[in-house]
Amino acid sequence: MFKKLDVYAFKRLLKYFLLIFSVLIILFLIIDFVGRVDQAGGGHLKDVLLLVLSRLPIYTVRMLPVAVLVSVMVTVADFSSTNELLVIKSLGISLYRFSLPFIIFSFIVSVFAFSVEEVAVPAAAKVEKQLLISSGKRKPLIIGAQIWSKLDDKFISIEKLNFADGEGKHFSMIKLNSDFKPVGRTDALSIKYLGNNEWMLKNVYVRDFSKNLFHYFEELKVNLKISLKGLKVYSADPEKMELFSLIRMIRHLKALGYNITTYEVELYNKIALPLVSIVATLIGIPLGAFNPRNQKGYTAAVAIGITVLMWITISFFNSLGKSGVLPPLYASFAPEAIFFSLGLILFSRSHT
Repeated sequence: MFKKLDVYAFKRLLKYFLLIFSVLIILFLIIDFVGRVDQAGGGHLKDVLLLVLSRLPIYTVRMLPVAVLVSVMVTVADFSSTNELLVIKSLGISLYRFSLPFIIFSFIVSVFAFSVEEVAVPAAAKVEKQLLISSGKRKPLIIGAQIWSKLDDKFISIEKLNFADGEGKHFSMIKLNSDFKPVGRTDALSIKYLGNNEWMLKNVYVRDFSKNLFHYFEELKVNLKISLKGLKVYSADPEKMELFSLIRMIRHLKALGYNITTYEVELYNKIALPLVSIVATLIGIPLGAFNPRNQKGYTAAVAIGITVLMWITISFFNSLGKSGVLPPLYASFAPEAIFFSLGLILFSRSHT
């Protein structure tokens, strides 16, 4: 009997989920289409549609928890309104046991969300970037306006570094001592990468602050212990990168001395956000079971309210994490922990 009930509840939930998820995705695609008409191909319908569809995976990841919460609440409320839930409880089946197919469903959705995030989102981001480049709305990253990097005991700066030919202008290198005080500075009007971490400087001015010396060279070959590729600053949106690529990017930027707090928050979000579907299920089941006078408007209003509150909380904690107020790990997982606790409290207060 349990297996038949599980299958019955699972199919019912799946029906509502597919309906609600489809409505949400179509709604957001229409809104995105209207807002992006002028962003691709001079407004050509084909390019605009491709651009909008390239956003479909990221919309999928964001809308899955919302669809899960609403569909769980609607399904459980439907069981309650038809008195099926009352009959199930009278047969000795607790609300906890009845919730098993919903929990399993949320785990499946979470795995699916993580898979889409790892496979489909990065691939779609490349398509989106190429469409924007071909339409002239975005330029390929071949020139860095100004690149700053920390290398061992020195900081270097290069303006207008062209990654295609390895040439740049207005090079500066500041050497520091153990007390983090500048002891020397090298400036050059132009710089060119030669290979094997070696660079050629032209019109070079070298100053030694400790000895108060000044030298000028027309050309000077230096080994900066970093290649042209190593100086490249990633332009990819960390939200649209796969997990291991983001980890490598964080290590690379950390080695160059960049602030990686924002990227660490996005890294932990890639694990935390797919789990929102499970948390939404734990909240949706007791709220759906408690449906005063079987009012359908109550279910919709509460579902919308909880959804808005969850995303506001997640966005708020992420902002605190990216600004450095909260540790990145805490900023990513604290909202899930808060609403998970809320779900457990609601379960404990329900008539099981």
